[in-house]
Amino acid sequence: MKKINKVLGLVLVLMMVTGCFGTTAFAATVNDDQTITLKIIHTNDTHSRYSYSAKNNTIGYAKLKTIINQESPDLVVDAGDIFHGQSFATIETGGSIAELMAAVGFDAIAPGNHDFNYGSARLLELGTMANTKILGNNVTYSESGNPFFSDDYLIKDIVVDGEVIRIGVFGLISPDIYSDTAPANVAGLTFGTRESVLATAQQSVAALEAQDCDVIVALTHIGDSDNGTLMRSDVIAQGAPGIDVIIDGHTHDVENREVNGTLIVQTGCYSSAVGAVEITLKKVVALAARLEAPEAENWEVAPTEAIPAEETAADEAITAELLEPEMTEEEIPAEAGGDENVSGETDVDAIQALGEKSAIEPTPEIQTDATEVSYTVVSKTETLTTVAQATDELIPADPTVAALTAAIEAREDPIKKQVVGNTPVKLGGPTDNIWQDVRLGELNLGRALSDSYRFVTGAEIAVENAGGIRAQIPAGEINKGQVIDVLPFGNYLVTKHVTGADIKKMLETSIEIGVNNQIAKDKNDNSWPGNSGSYLQWSGITATYDLTRPAGQRVYSAKVGGVDLDPNRTYTIACNNYLATSSDYPGLQAAAIINEYSACDEAFINYLQTAGSDRFMAAINTPNVTAGTAPQPVPNPQPGQPGQKQSANNPRTGYGQWGWGLVLGR
Repeated sequence: MKKINKVLGLVLVLMMVTGCFGTTAFAATVNDDQTITLKIIHTNDTHSRYSYSAKNNTIGYAKLKTIINQESPDLVVDAGDIFHGQSFATIETGGSIAELMAAVGFDAIAPGNHDFNYGSARLLELGTMANTKILGNNVTYSESGNPFFSDDYLIKDIVVDGEVIRIGVFGLISPDIYSDTAPANVAGLTFGTRESVLATAQQSVAALEAQDCDVIVALTHIGDSDNGTLMRSDVIAQGAPGIDVIIDGHTHDVENREVNGTLIVQTGCYSSAVGAVEITLKKVVALAARLEAPEAENWEVAPTEAIPAEETAADEAITAELLEPEMTEEEIPAEAGGDENVSGETDVDAIQALGEKSAIEPTPEIQTDATEVSYTVVSKTETLTTVAQATDELIPADPTVAALTAAIEAREDPIKKQVVGNTPVKLGGPTDNIWQDVRLGELNLGRALSDSYRFVTGAEIAVENAGGIRAQIPAGEINKGQVIDVLPFGNYLVTKHVTGADIKKMLETSIEIGVNNQIAKDKNDNSWPGNSGSYLQWSGITATYDLTRPAGQRVYSAKVGGVDLDPNRTYTIACNNYLATSSDYPGLQAAAIINEYSACDEAFINYLQTAGSDRFMAAINTPNVTAGTAPQPVPNPQPGQPGQKQSANNPRTGYGQWGWGLVLGR
């Protein structure tokens, strides 16, 4: 806790007013019971959702600015995955979002895994453009071990009634980022291990406590709903005591819970809500030091200039105004050196005399037993502003940010509106939740994308991972902006030579991931596997599987070009450069890259424009990997054995009643 001597506190306030001391704000609320409440506005995982839309459940930056204007927060932060996700951002490699963030005014952000999608160097540029600090204390250069981001912490001083409350903020990103972005995006960087990240959190808390921070905030892109397979934010709360609030992101949860005295919050995703944390503190006054003048014989009187009477009078008036509300009977007992009159009020004449005397006396020395002030956190609460609450009547769009948004849209519009194709049906899944649909079964959009990769590269087989597909396309004309929304990551195509045996293993692994994804969806507890996005969409292969068979033995038929898959033959397979390095598919990962091709979105546009309607329609209408029932071996008839009648109430077993065949066979 920070402790400020009362007299030194006055000097500090004057320094802040004149701009002589770091980052300062004047916004906290003093409550009737003399407690003080600070407010933090926070967002996470907006994925470049930038505008208000009740239909799409997004608040956007113009209304976020209005919320900030209405609430006057002491801190505004974002927990990552900001600059990437839709064509509005990707057309300008995140620059459009950075412009809006600068207009809104963020104090700090944590880097998300998708914020590295344009490369680490571009992320540094975006932080500068957004005029904010990027806090990722566990991100270092691999060779030197030096920090990658220039700021270790954000320390912000809040002045309340002449006192200073100090907020300290540090940042962390999940050490499991290596599976969440293409390796080239983070080349030369290290994010540590779970153990080292926890140690970094402990060191950061200690450093901020040493800087006299009254409130410590961890800004993290880690999350908590990975079913224990990845690092969790509650591990930070348990292992690094002293953090008042963890403002989290990454797992798209709505979270508001306390762990080991730390409030952990998360707002969901896609700008669906804005969070507000209120932290209430109580002032504690104690005797700890006093000011004492040195002996008279040691004084050295410096020559002074004559000061006009009117200036002296003005200075005395200011001194009295500053000191009078601070030096109360309750805070400074008489024995601590406070001169009082009979009524208990501060003796202004004595203070003025002291000011005149100090003009010729040396600087006092600090001795023990004067007053010090510290602050203790007594409560922490979280509230959300949702899209339903962000109506135009209650939260109108900030006109400056709205105008900037319109200007950016106007300069991007000609690029986005270029028509590149047409589809007679919606390309997507059975619901409007493409994130889930593409992880649960084969979609017409997934088949078309994979077929476009095969078309461009000439490969025999092509695959796209579910995590790479981020939007649907409605029936009708297809424009470039829609394609970028579907494939926003800027990945490019590669081809590899993979054996039939390894392709069979890829089929089995993908099916198993799909099974686990379906289990997670049915449980409805945010326990989706960490590799849920590795479920595959295929082209160039037809396969049939039986879910009643053991995992790893479910595929009973697979053909390439109408010919049975040969486990000993090598096939050419096309995929994006991210999937090419996935540890979920070791055979694919180990194979050398033969060739590199255009970006995935460019390949799909090329396909839509040149492959022809017949090929496109065949791709979207013809399933590749479907569920079925494996043929049972016919037993040799045993002579002389009478046939047995099967009981009508013999129970059915296996996955048949679960309906997985229908799910995966879409």
